[in-house]
Amino acid sequence: MLINKLNREALSDLFQVIKLQSRNAYISKDNEVKIEQIIAYLEVIHAELRRLSKKRPVVIIDSGAGNCYLSYLVYYFYQHIEQRPVIIHCIDNNERLMRQNEELARRLNFTNMQFHACDIEAFEVKGSVDMVYSLHACDTATDKSIHLGVRSQAGIILSVSCCQHSLSLKSDSLKAVLRHKAFRDKTLMMVADSMRALLLEQLGYKVGIFDFVSSRYTEKNTMVRARRTEFRQQLNIGEEYEKLQNEFGMRPYLETLVETGELVE
Repeated sequence: MLINKLNREALSDLFQVIKLQSRNAYISKDNEVKIEQIIAYLEVIHAELRRLSKKRPVVIIDSGAGNCYLSYLVYYFYQHIEQRPVIIHCIDNNERLMRQNEELARRLNFTNMQFHACDIEAFEVKGSVDMVYSLHACDTATDKSIHLGVRSQAGIILSVSCCQHSLSLKSDSLKAVLRHKAFRDKTLMMVADSMRALLLEQLGYKVGIFDFVSSRYTEKNTMVRARRTEFRQQLNIGEEYEKLQNEFGMRPYLETLVETGELVE
């Protein structure tokens, strides 16, 4: 495990500052769930970034960043524990929240955290990007985040979906299953992420989908991990995508973004 007992103790001060833990070390149930999620996500991030050279800063984009809990943790871990330079761009369209996050980062002396109050589709960054990640970005923000990774030519894209309000599905062959809301929600998430994975594979990414944290901490625990690399395609990707589209009548917003998008220079 990346976060051993000593590292976890070292994180207590940070969790107090970002208000996930009280000064007397009390953690509410809700905050315990948040802490376990971001620590598990950090484990995945570090497993990917430790492959990269330490001779230059790692450049990361957190899209749909919200309260930036994950990015504060990532920055603290690399600054104080790994002692490795990192630059993190946090994007969210909530201006008030971004101002608050910027002020907190200033107090923490997290000088290489930058905050951008804008839509993910409008964001551009000059230079190379190592990783783009999102944690529970709502609805089409998941697709926008993945596409930001693509158009920024990021080496690694990590995405954990949240709500999928813009998507619906239907299936003549699975009517008996999809009439149950619990099964319908799970199927929608599986099909949507499977279609996103196929789109990423068409663009030259090697994709894996897995549970990054126990379902005890969140039911929305499925991560799409994409690495930009050469790999042998084992499926006829276009054909498989069309099958899913025909069977479930679904079109993730990522498809539209890929069709109309341009790469960041």
